[in-house]
Amino acid sequence: MRSVGIDIGTHQVKVVEVQSTSKGFQLVRSHTKKMSRATGTDHNLEVIEFLREIAGAYDPKSTRFCVSLRQDQVAIRNKTFPFTDRLRIQKALPFELEEELPFSLDNAVFEGKIIRTVGNTAEVLAGASPKTHVANLLQLMKDSSIEPHVVSTEGTAFANLFERWWDGVPSTPATPLELDPEARPPRLIRVVLNIGHTRTLVSAFEGDSLVGVRSLLWGGKNIIDAISQKYNLPPAEAQKEMEVKAFILTTRQDASYEAKVFSDLIAKQVRDLVHSLQLSLLEFRSEFNGQITEVQMTGGVSAIQGLGPFLTQHLEAPVNRLQVLDLFPNVFFERSPEANLTFGIAIGLALDGLRKPRNPPMNFMKGEFARQSSFAKDLWVEYGSLTKTLLVASVLLAIWAYGRTLIATHLDEVSGDLLRNQARSIAKLTSRNANEAGVKRYIRENRKKIADIRTIESLANMNSAMEVLSKISAAVPDGKSLPLDVSELSVNDGQARLAGFVGGGQEMVNQLSRALSGLATDGKVNVENTQPAVGRTGFRLNFRVDRNIQKVGKE
Repeated sequence: MRSVGIDIGTHQVKVVEVQSTSKGFQLVRSHTKKMSRATGTDHNLEVIEFLREIAGAYDPKSTRFCVSLRQDQVAIRNKTFPFTDRLRIQKALPFELEEELPFSLDNAVFEGKIIRTVGNTAEVLAGASPKTHVANLLQLMKDSSIEPHVVSTEGTAFANLFERWWDGVPSTPATPLELDPEARPPRLIRVVLNIGHTRTLVSAFEGDSLVGVRSLLWGGKNIIDAISQKYNLPPAEAQKEMEVKAFILTTRQDASYEAKVFSDLIAKQVRDLVHSLQLSLLEFRSEFNGQITEVQMTGGVSAIQGLGPFLTQHLEAPVNRLQVLDLFPNVFFERSPEANLTFGIAIGLALDGLRKPRNPPMNFMKGEFARQSSFAKDLWVEYGSLTKTLLVASVLLAIWAYGRTLIATHLDEVSGDLLRNQARSIAKLTSRNANEAGVKRYIRENRKKIADIRTIESLANMNSAMEVLSKISAAVPDGKSLPLDVSELSVNDGQARLAGFVGGGQEMVNQLSRALSGLATDGKVNVENTQPAVGRTGFRLNFRVDRNIQKVGKE
């Protein structure tokens, strides 16, 4: 599985590709696109063109694209629910956040991330974002030819760098109820800063779990504007000055006047960040009964020399720079200082695409923004043309079948009318019998009459049995040459039978047979021997005779 995290900032776009393996995952490649500083440049158009190039390099069927809402566009609250079921928590989020949101519930998308379960309760990061922000981000992705798999938040994505997201949700047994809140041991909180171009992401961790997120309206642009105004430089030049030369003196001894002025200029801007951070840390201490153990920082501005000691002095907590890429053993792109400072959120977003359903990422693609089934979409892409063709063919077939039915019905009505008219005019049938059954009965009866008439006609010229007997008598030799005693003579249709006795032996029977063969229609006489009498030989002769019967054909 390949997952691509896309971090869209106000200064540059960062993209990181992560690929899962049998032993975990590896960071495969990275891309960056810095925004133009020219006046009047359409940054959205720059982002779209860059992301279209990125989308063209990946197969959408095997790649998950993950993006995030800006943290200042999402309200995040730490809540405790008296149940651990994820679906029940999702349904309860609007009611839990109702009184704390500055916008209408009807115009918001709600999502929650279970931090951990304690007995039958769940500690949850509950989030809500106006629908307009989600819609705008999805439209930007659509214009870039990308269909995101996850729309997360910067804070929860950044937390993937530290959490054991490949495991299930952490679970601990229930603890005894403490009636005195002050008697509870303090929660040890580690804070990680991601200082960007216009905003600073403040993430609070207890162990490896994210428990709180804040977004501060302060970033490198504050320092760039101060340098630009102080030294009358264009913004692009001022940005280069900050990236290459920015520092805060840790000691003022042996420093030049110009160095002191430049350091004070930057320190003055950073004090605004310090003030906001002090308020955020105070909120964490109060909300979680927490103790700040450490502050880590990353982001482009964290490269300013001396920033760590300066923040340590004012926040009263150790502040150290975080090397993001050092957290991962398998990195296959250059581990440059810039990559270490800027790819944190992009890596976290890519890891969101690898999370399992048992511990899913925070995803604001809910309700009307829910992602369509990839299987159905891929099926439509693969067989859409064939489906359209079959649909058109089905419609044409339905039209043809309907038209055929109409024509058949019309022809049936016309043929029925013609049948009734002919039955009344030719067969002289009554209106009651002028139908198909009546006509068939009329034809059947008349065919029988015709057959009877033809049978009678065929028998009109038939030879009688007496005429056949006369022909037999004429064919038989006289009694002197062939003594003959006839005991049976029958004529059935064309079959004649003659039986009796002759004086003499078998030769006389054969002589009689030869005499009658000229009378037989086929010239054959069948001779059957019978019981002889004293001095005489019995015989039975069968043969066919012509009775002048005509065959009656069928119509």
